[in-house]
Amino acid sequence: MNPNPSRFARLPCARLAVALLVLPLLGACGLTGQVSPVSIIAPEIELQTDAEWSEVDWALQVRRPVTDQMRDSERILIRTGASRLQPYPAASWLDNVPDMLHSLTIQALEDSGRFDGVGRAGSLRSRFALATELRRFEGVDDGSADLAVDLVIQSNLVEQRSGRVAASRTFTVRQQASGKGLDDLVIAFERAMEEYVSQLTGWVLVEGELARQQLDQDRQQWRDRRR
Repeated sequence: MNPNPSRFARLPCARLAVALLVLPLLGACGLTGQVSPVSIIAPEIELQTDAEWSEVDWALQVRRPVTDQMRDSERILIRTGASRLQPYPAASWLDNVPDMLHSLTIQALEDSGRFDGVGRAGSLRSRFALATELRRFEGVDDGSADLAVDLVIQSNLVEQRSGRVAASRTFTVRQQASGKGLDDLVIAFERAMEEYVSQLTGWVLVEGELARQQLDQDRQQWRDRRR
């Protein structure tokens, strides 16, 4: 069991303010010879742990989130209307969104110190698997002075041996930004992801332990009937 000596577990990703990788967008040079820089964003988040979270003796596999083709990319998306998405200009994520969120989620769950083990699908033997669908992961420009960020992630906790869904929940997070600049937007994304992984960790611990107790009880009843 990994110890968790502090209230916050820092996830090792470079923050926008620490490092922005600026790459030339060669396709934008055209006849002018000018290079348009693209800011590559690698978000950094902190997991806020809860002292009431209990340690469990089972491991968890985290599957890569599934999503639609538009969100399965490095684009930083902005919703400008009920059915309209557009990329934020001259900026992109370091990795495509499902892979980025996958890595941050695994790190947060592992750094909580509450699980016997956390890893990607197929990387360890586990009692449960976390399967998620990324439904919204975008900035929101509704015409007001500041942007906002919306996350909507549907999550299933799956019992590995039977394939049964032990628990299901849709996490919805709205985080207001403090302006319309890129820095403001990235900070809002970081705060939204922090809220999501904190809610997710507590939920997995509670629902997984309830499911484990029920499974153990069912097995014991089955053994008793066979005597």
